[in-house]
Amino acid sequence: MPYTVVIVEDEAEVAQLISQYLLSARAAPNQLSPYQVLGIAGNLQTARLILQALQPDLILLDVYLPDGSGLTLLSELRARDTRSEIMLLTAAKEVQVLEKAMQHGVCDFLVKPIMLNRLDQALLRFEERQQRLSGAREVTQSMVDAFFLTSAEQPRELERLPKGVDPLTLQKVRHAFEEAAQHSYTAQRIGEQLGINRSTARRYLEYLLEQQVLIVDQSYGAIGRPERSYRLRKSPA
Repeated sequence: MPYTVVIVEDEAEVAQLISQYLLSARAAPNQLSPYQVLGIAGNLQTARLILQALQPDLILLDVYLPDGSGLTLLSELRARDTRSEIMLLTAAKEVQVLEKAMQHGVCDFLVKPIMLNRLDQALLRFEERQQRLSGAREVTQSMVDAFFLTSAEQPRELERLPKGVDPLTLQKVRHAFEEAAQHSYTAQRIGEQLGINRSTARRYLEYLLEQQVLIVDQSYGAIGRPERSYRLRKSPA
């Protein structure tokens, strides 16, 4: 099922840009987008009507709206205990805006003009949280660390990544193995699961193999073609 989204943004061009990005750029080759935009609101009144009827997985919320502040809507949503994750989109530079956003538990804060690579990072983190929560049976320290550690506190190995290995994608590949520690994955299978192509998936798998995070087995298909199958290396007892 796709992640559902409501965009609250009074600049029509910005709202359409974000909507198109969600529906096209975030889609893997030959696959449907992982997002479904349920509605776009250009003011608080419309946003309230939409969000009274719907509870999307993600709300992209502007701060400055024609009929009031998005922070007011943010407070209202938290008061009624909405489960939606909320990202603020704003030209506001005041520290007080950031402080209030943090107090109300926004998942990200994007300063205008919005850079698409920064939006992509925010969406990747959102997807990772959703995947971890939906597949988790209990809270683990690694799950908590993934949610709360800042980029500066992430493992230092991420600072020395080779060219072509993105830290966010690397974390997604690694977490796929950690969530299913007994399973093996081929490059084809992990690529399909994460929405990346086979050659890209193999690059990340081979890097994790070099780092001794994974081990590899050689298997043979029905026509005798060898295929590498990767699995998580067991930690010493």
